[in-house]
Amino acid sequence: DPIQRELFYLDIANKCLVTRKTRKSDYSALRSYFLFGCGPEEPPAHFNKIYPHIDQLTSFLYSAETTRFSIDLGASVNELEQGKTPTLTRALNDEWLNSNADQNFSMALTWALVFNSAFIKLTYRNGIQPYMVEPAAMGVLREDTPGLDRQEAIIQTYYITKSELFNRLYSHPRRDELVKRVTATQHQRTDIPEPIDRIITTSVTPTIYGNINLDLSGYNKYKPQVAEDTVEMRELWLWDDETEDYQVVTMADPDVIIYDRPGSTVFIKGELPFVQICPNPQFDYFWGQSEVQKLVYLQEMRNKRMSEILDLLSKQVSPPTALIGFTGILDEKNFALNRAAGLLATDSPNAKVEQLAPSIPNDSFREIAEIDAMFAEVSGISSVLQGRGESGVRSAGHASQLARLGSSRAKKRALIVEDSLEKVATLYLKMMQAYDPTHYKDVTGNKFIAEQFTRDYMVKVDAHSNSPIFTEDLRTLAFNLFKAQAIDKESLLDLLEPPMKQLLKEKLKVMEKKQQEAAAAPQSTTPPAPKAGGKPELKVAE
Repeated sequence: DPIQRELFYLDIANKCLVTRKTRKSDYSALRSYFLFGCGPEEPPAHFNKIYPHIDQLTSFLYSAETTRFSIDLGASVNELEQGKTPTLTRALNDEWLNSNADQNFSMALTWALVFNSAFIKLTYRNGIQPYMVEPAAMGVLREDTPGLDRQEAIIQTYYITKSELFNRLYSHPRRDELVKRVTATQHQRTDIPEPIDRIITTSVTPTIYGNINLDLSGYNKYKPQVAEDTVEMRELWLWDDETEDYQVVTMADPDVIIYDRPGSTVFIKGELPFVQICPNPQFDYFWGQSEVQKLVYLQEMRNKRMSEILDLLSKQVSPPTALIGFTGILDEKNFALNRAAGLLATDSPNAKVEQLAPSIPNDSFREIAEIDAMFAEVSGISSVLQGRGESGVRSAGHASQLARLGSSRAKKRALIVEDSLEKVATLYLKMMQAYDPTHYKDVTGNKFIAEQFTRDYMVKVDAHSNSPIFTEDLRTLAFNLFKAQAIDKESLLDLLEPPMKQLLKEKLKVMEKKQQEAAAAPQSTTPPAPKAGGKPELKVAE
């Protein structure tokens, strides 16, 4: 029944968003600590240690410049498919860079560490378009079950203008009727729950109650403002057992169902367009753990110690003063003492002035250094990985060995991120098979399109190239394989990924061709011709 079906959709949507307001409040605090080193309603920290720490951790877990992919075929795939793999691998890497997916993934990883998860959504519109989706805009049916593929229902909330909604419904038979039913208002990003975001103002007569949005902090909080009226949209993805595909329901505020269609008409059959990035997963909580939340108390401790040290330093520069035996207005006398060429006179013979400058403990800044070391310990970034020297290191090999052993925790996190990266890249190739009509050539020169490639494959990150921690190990392995003659010069260039790789490979082919021609040319064995009018020269052996 259509009415029962609509009520079912609305009920599932509300269940998926049951924790959204609570999570938005938590994300607001984490966002503020990441950007400013303080809570949402506090003044910014003198030095925000969380931001550079997360920035450094992100650089260890993912490198947009060096990441490249390879296609691994299944065990049952025909050997003839191997000839298509090099061409499709190059096309996949080109599409990844051209669609700006490398930068989108880097941004999503940063905010996944700040919050607890982030999402990459893939759409196709004149090419593959990747988008980052914040976790506050997402909802799942069961938060006690990790993994998107194990969820029966997933929902995304987003905002579009009324004119954009009208444009997207160009082929809908009931476009005018639906647009009239939706509600459009100015959308303002609010991170504080409504019961807390309320100021009660009282006067003598009458008593005034109201809400006010007033920022007294005096610094930019990087919150967008949209003056145009927007419509709140919800996109619900439900798994259908009968069709073995997702059912996609698009709803507009207030609970107006616009589309109800199979997922194969929107994306790929049986696949979700969302990929979760969760660097710190937890077995019983879908969203995972936040890296910033582990650093909040360390940042507060650092803020407290810095405020105390600055207070002591200010008292050293302008120490408190005791005026003993003086009468009258003491503030004026204190002002005269603290002014250049100030003069203070009194008739009291026992009057004296004492400055009570506090002493600064010798280990004050050492405690700050210990707190910074705790930051590194939380995320597993040792001093060697940060480029700092260690006592007792006497050679480059020793330092390299320490860096390799000290990076084990970061490598563990990088492999978790690598799984999400491979999932996005695999969806990229599947979308190329579904939508891209480009003709390619295999190694034998036969033409084909991506749709003719096998479905039994997995896109992998080539040699863990997503993390710079593995870079030195990869270089060493590549040269060792070349010395052992296990690979040729062209494969060595593929492993090292030098600048202008394609040009170097073309020049290498020309050089090898010239060497082969020179080796195949017949060597002349004809003796030299005798001089004119003379006899051939005879050489006598000694």
